Amino acid sequence: MIRSMVIALGTIWAVGLIVVALWGWQQADAVVSMVGWEKRTVGAWSVRCGAAALVAMAELVALTLVVGRVYRRPDAFCGIAKFSALVVCLVCTVSAVALGLAGR
Repeated sequence: MIRSMVIALGTIWAVGLIVVALWGWQQADAVVSMVGWEKRTVGAWSVRCGAAALVAMAELVALTLVVGRVYRRPDAFCGIAKFSALVVCLVCTVSAVALGLAGR
């Protein structure tokens, strides 16, 4: 019962993160206008890097909560995929912050 709830919660969370990331990618210019950054192109790329970080986070959540619960025994490929998703998420987050500071 708890296993099914964790799988469902992980799926909903991952899909929600992807939906927010796709909205952010599409509406990057509107977000930059709303925030009021001076350098709009740099600000738009900051929002897009944040969206890429959200997609990587969604992959990490899906691998951890969904795949990890469906297939009980973790293997090396799943560990490498989790690690690479974490690295991509961290790099995109740092890039989004740096671009956000540069776009102000």
